Amino acid sequence: MVVDPRARRILPMTTAGTQHFIERTYREGGVFQWVRETYKNAIEADATKIEFGVEWQAVETLGVYRRVIADNGRGMTADQLVAFFNTFGGGGKPIGDVHENFGVGFKATALPWNKHGIVVISWVDGEASMIWIQHDPITGEYGLRVEEVEDENGDISLEAVYEPYVDDEHGCNWAAVKPDWIHDHGTAIVLLGNSSTEDTVLGDPSRPESDIKGISAYMNRRLWTIPPKVDVFVDELRTQDRGDWPRKDTEAHGAHKGGADRRTNTRRIEGAKYYIEYPATGFKGGRLARSGTVQLAGGVAVDWFLWDGARPAVQSYAAISGYIAAVYADELYDITSHRSVYRSFGVSEQSVRERLWLVICPPILRDDGQPGVYPRTDRNSLLLRGGSNPGGPLPIAEWATEFAGLLPDPILEAIRSARSGEAGTIDDLGWLARLAERFGARWRILKRRVHPGGDTTVDPTQSGAVPSKRRIRRKKHRNGRHNGNGGTAGGLAIGTTPGAMPAKIAKVAGGIPRYRLVRATELGPGMLAAWHPNDPVFPEGAVLVNMEHPVLEAQVLYWQGQFPDVYADQVRQDVLDTYGEVAVSKVAHSEHLKAILPAKTIEDELRSEGALTMALLGLIAEEALIAPRLGGKYGKKVKSVA
Repeated sequence: MVVDPRARRILPMTTAGTQHFIERTYREGGVFQWVRETYKNAIEADATKIEFGVEWQAVETLGVYRRVIADNGRGMTADQLVAFFNTFGGGGKPIGDVHENFGVGFKATALPWNKHGIVVISWVDGEASMIWIQHDPITGEYGLRVEEVEDENGDISLEAVYEPYVDDEHGCNWAAVKPDWIHDHGTAIVLLGNSSTEDTVLGDPSRPESDIKGISAYMNRRLWTIPPKVDVFVDELRTQDRGDWPRKDTEAHGAHKGGADRRTNTRRIEGAKYYIEYPATGFKGGRLARSGTVQLAGGVAVDWFLWDGARPAVQSYAAISGYIAAVYADELYDITSHRSVYRSFGVSEQSVRERLWLVICPPILRDDGQPGVYPRTDRNSLLLRGGSNPGGPLPIAEWATEFAGLLPDPILEAIRSARSGEAGTIDDLGWLARLAERFGARWRILKRRVHPGGDTTVDPTQSGAVPSKRRIRRKKHRNGRHNGNGGTAGGLAIGTTPGAMPAKIAKVAGGIPRYRLVRATELGPGMLAAWHPNDPVFPEGAVLVNMEHPVLEAQVLYWQGQFPDVYADQVRQDVLDTYGEVAVSKVAHSEHLKAILPAKTIEDELRSEGALTMALLGLIAEEALIAPRLGGKYGKKVKSVA
């Protein structure tokens, strides 16, 4: 068979206007989304080996580095290639079920940055079929490139599927793209970019995909585990300097014989769970100290992993530090390591966050009407549907609050250890009493209370465990709402621990929140204070005060200059304590607003890091408290020297 590259046209996709859908889906997709889609397609084709390699023929002939993805899956016949790559929802990929991969992902995430084309060669029973899907600059459509094919009798026909051929323009024999480990079935995909001379080995040039370890890093973060008996490899370049890239296959994979080492690194993809547990032998650093599962309501589970000691130097090809994510079909979604999300799970300390992984395992959406999750169309986030929820974002905050109330002992011990020797909480009983008198009745937390028919237990000697027999009748406002008692300011912190007597969990007046002086790393950049409702040590919640903030440091220096140096440490502590107490009083006072504002508005907006920071930046009120406090302790101020 002879293909004449001078005579060709493009057969558009059977659904008109698909270019708009493709471009929109591409814009909504994430970095390295095309990697995820090719991997999933190979897994669904029952591949046992998948390789993200380099097409070395074009490197040697043209100096062009193209990415080729090969797998030994079932492969596709000529008809299946046309059905799958030239239509949406074809080739056995139905559109409609929320759990389907749709069959549109690869095209939508790869075509917009490979307008010159994507070559797909597939083998079934040893017979090769090739298609070339690309962008038509005249019509704007994407479709199959049609070639003039001459058969053995000299007859010429226009074909959209043909045998692989020698292509001098693109510097390769397409039949030779097949790796040795693909035998009679499999598929190879070559990304051509936007021109015949464009490199595609690193990924999409219009997105941040230029890291030489980018594909490996993405897969080891996105994929939770690799299926058993499946090997996944990535051929990585070792330098960002293109001039030092290997110039042929033998340089990339042969023995180093002196001079510049241009060899590539063939990295096995292990998945995110592997790099959390890190079972590799010979590592002499830290270890996975403890792990377990916390069961939440609604069939949701949270797997937790707590590392102890130094982490392995995985560099940039996997995540080094802790993160929070949701798992679905062996993929991680909604991944975050943000301090505010960790704080909602009861963990604020940086030293604990960095070595703690929380993986949420929600139930999958079924047909029984029960709440379950399914992926968003772009496959970058999960949605929850069922019951009264028509489909929306995951209720991470609700799950976090419940998890914080059930915080496993090893995590709690790690938090307490991180706080060891930490100064700064309200220990002035008079101050606490005054705040409690004004705000305590409105500050509601959950506690275990002694009850003969209870479904939990409590130690009756703990504070608040035995309820008072005196009934208090609350007056209602004319609008029928209670006088601000509906909030749960302290989250789901239970307040008292299990013990010997039966008990029930009840919402009770819980006193006053505390404050803690913390390092700047526990808050957002430039933030002075943050509210931590799910603090595992203080069930009433705690305000975190950044003792390294420039405003506080300036205040400390000013007031230290007003008194003899011998009092410098005490003055510093008093200034910081004043700011902590003021912060607590502002949070406590905001509980009043729950009579007129939704609790979510107060928690998310009025008690946000930014709102608390702004509330503490004024100097007049704080100085009015600091001056008499210090003057009463340390005598007269130091006279300034002219």
